[in-house]
Amino acid sequence: MAATTNNNTSSSSGNENTTTNNKTKQEKKDDSNIFLDNLGKIFLSSIGLVLVLLLRSTKSNNSRVALREEMESAALLDPLEIEDLRCANSDFDMNVWNAIVEEIKNEFVARGLVSMTYPQFLSLVMRVMKDRKGEGFTVQMGHLMDRVVIAELERRRAANVAGQECSDDELPLTFLLASLSLALNSSVADRIRVLYDSMLIGNEMNSSSSSEEGDQSTNTNTNTNASKEQVEDMIQNLQSTCQLVPDAQIVETNSKVPYQTFRVGTGSELTRRAREGYGGKKGSQGVTREADGPVTLEDFHAILKSRTVCAWGECYIKKSSRTSTSDR
Repeated sequence: MAATTNNNTSSSSGNENTTTNNKTKQEKKDDSNIFLDNLGKIFLSSIGLVLVLLLRSTKSNNSRVALREEMESAALLDPLEIEDLRCANSDFDMNVWNAIVEEIKNEFVARGLVSMTYPQFLSLVMRVMKDRKGEGFTVQMGHLMDRVVIAELERRRAANVAGQECSDDELPLTFLLASLSLALNSSVADRIRVLYDSMLIGNEMNSSSSSEEGDQSTNTNTNTNASKEQVEDMIQNLQSTCQLVPDAQIVETNSKVPYQTFRVGTGSELTRRAREGYGGKKGSQGVTREADGPVTLEDFHAILKSRTVCAWGECYIKKSSRTSTSDR
């Protein structure tokens, strides 16, 4: 009997130990770490996400590079041709330019005209140049300037711009002067100033009209700054005459899936991005005092030097002063 009792006691103890062990194992199983249990899946998912992001970034960069190369191959002039054009016209300095502008004001602006045909413009330029320095003085390598003007005429005829005041063969004075500035042998500072002054020709015409009507209160020209629209048109002119670097003209489209695509921005878009900034902290801040409204000469220089416009590659040249320019 005693042996039977001992066996029963031992059996009960064994069952209790087994139950205790099973409970301990169950508790350990219940306390398992989800992160550690799925570490392999998380690692593979992370690697996959990184690969997708790298692929998306590569496709976006390839899209931007392809557009830039397309722009470079389609450009009417390359930077070396523009440099050769200016070097070939070493005698075409600021004095000659000022004489041409003065003649334009007398012959056209005084009659209320702010556009003319290209032959009329060339005839005036040639006449002034010959009067200044003789029969042999002309625009050297002028076929390069002809190239951009003819392309603009063809573009305007094809687009058939609605509401355009001039005829199909007429071009705005601002565009013609921007084209002529390709041959101007001067410092960048002088080039910026003459482009800015050319935008104000229309303002001078308005002031002259007001003065002739007897409104003495407007006799002093208050339009000393270029308007937002005038600056946007001038940036478009510089873009059309190949004076902006291709990379600065590329803007993002609204298509971001599966990857970011790009297109060529307009003069208005490039100006707005320069003044307002873009891209948040990783992008570029606005370069003018005001994001809208009239533009001063100093602000115009800042716009041309900004990363979103970059006229003549000026955005790649670091300067200590905001208004300092390179003399090339």
